Amino acid sequence: MCLCLGGGRTDWPSHSEAGHFLLSHSRVPRVRADYGNRGITTTLLCRSQQPGDSGDMGHRRTGSSDSFPKETLSQEDLSLSLVASNLSIEAETELRTFLIKRLSKGAQFAGMGTIAAVELSIAEQPVACYYCLLQPAEQPAATESDELSKAVVTDYALCFLGSTEKSLELFRIELDKYAQGLQPYLCSEASASEPHVQQYLSSWYEEAVLYIHRVVQLFQEKLSILLRAALSHTPVDIQGADSKIKQAIEWFLCAASLQGLMQEDTLASLCKAMAREQQKAIVVDCSGPTPTVTNGVSNKFCEDWIPSFLNIQETGNPFLIRQILENFKLKAIQDMNSLKRYIQQAESNNYALFKCFVFLKNCGNGEVLLQNVKVEQAEMPEARSVVKVLEEFLHEEGVITAPI
Repeated sequence: MCLCLGGGRTDWPSHSEAGHFLLSHSRVPRVRADYGNRGITTTLLCRSQQPGDSGDMGHRRTGSSDSFPKETLSQEDLSLSLVASNLSIEAETELRTFLIKRLSKGAQFAGMGTIAAVELSIAEQPVACYYCLLQPAEQPAATESDELSKAVVTDYALCFLGSTEKSLELFRIELDKYAQGLQPYLCSEASASEPHVQQYLSSWYEEAVLYIHRVVQLFQEKLSILLRAALSHTPVDIQGADSKIKQAIEWFLCAASLQGLMQEDTLASLCKAMAREQQKAIVVDCSGPTPTVTNGVSNKFCEDWIPSFLNIQETGNPFLIRQILENFKLKAIQDMNSLKRYIQQAESNNYALFKCFVFLKNCGNGEVLLQNVKVEQAEMPEARSVVKVLEEFLHEEGVITAPI
């Protein structure tokens, strides 16, 4: 493997600036690291095959579901070389040793990151390390002379160092997406050290973590519209925004959805149902200083969470904001489970039917919950009849203003 370390920075109240460097004979300046809740560092590793290596070290994988076979990842077979880093030489060596041990233990899926604690001499406590194996976008065929004279780069391992495993785990999906965005540039060790790649490496924290703070800061009270859109699978059309803002909004919608908390077949059925209904897309225009929203719909449930988001937003801590978002999703799932339990009871109990009605009327999210449950239990005649009765009651009370 060839080790390539990229720079990182934080935009929290107390900044910790960090650059990146290429491997050379000159000694790298030591970078101050504060890993309490501020210090953020980046590391990228790439694997190379040495002449005469045994095993299938050059084995090509065609997708993220492919993995590195355990038997090909012995510590003797792995070769790590530094391309760029913002760590000191001592810390980089420690990290390299850590990664060789981790990668030699078993299968590692390409394009899917892993988070583990690592002890470095620059930090008083273990820090969190996200690492992800990537393939070069294009790998030219090695000539016979190349095979005999030098190692061939076969894979890269990208590493991000943060404060704690729990904090990085909150953004693991975003980190995977960001890591995969680097893949097209990894044609060779030389291309991995080009300025635009170095800039990409140094921006990981701002793009993959701080995006959530930017969205909350940008939308303020209008954030409730995005929250409801995510829960109800309503399409959102983003206009007049640069690529970074558009990506941030899209990632927020994905993070706020119940994807991963619902069964895959249920989620697929919900998306199909939304497509059949041809819902009007919410239009978000970001061409002005503040976004304007057309066709936007909110509800009491989402609005009640806004003070929590705005209070945490003032701290500038993206991990606390993400935790609030996870709590929001957890409450939505709990309410959905409660509704499904009430509906099951209402199939044979009129009092339980009344409890369903009261619950949907008072929870502030009745229309969205009933929409989700209706799709999930579409193949259950008894439940479907209960849902139909509840729809009629809620229409009469004005809780639901449009057909579900």
